[in-house]
Amino acid sequence: MKGAEAYVNDQWHSSGLARLPEGPQEHCVTLTFVIPRDAQTTGLLNHVSEVARQHLEKAYPGRNVTSRPVVGSVVGDGTGDGINLKFQIAPASN
Repeated sequence: MKGAEAYVNDQWHSSGLARLPEGPQEHCVTLTFVIPRDAQTTGLLNHVSEVARQHLEKAYPGRNVTSRPVVGSVVGDGTGDGINLKFQIAPASN
């Protein structure tokens, strides 16, 4: 079975991690990952979210990154194999 870090690394560009918003203001970031429905477990989805959050913390150093609860099979691509992960990036401190 494929692990969370592999999903994040394999889908770096298509998920949105390669094109994050810039600037010191607050951001709401939605990342989309394709994970087959039969592989979607609460543990895997939460781990993918955690790995993605760690990458966002590196991209936005010194800023608070929080995630919304994970929901599987929500992408409207017709397959039900996608997940949207939403993160709130705090504004940069002056």
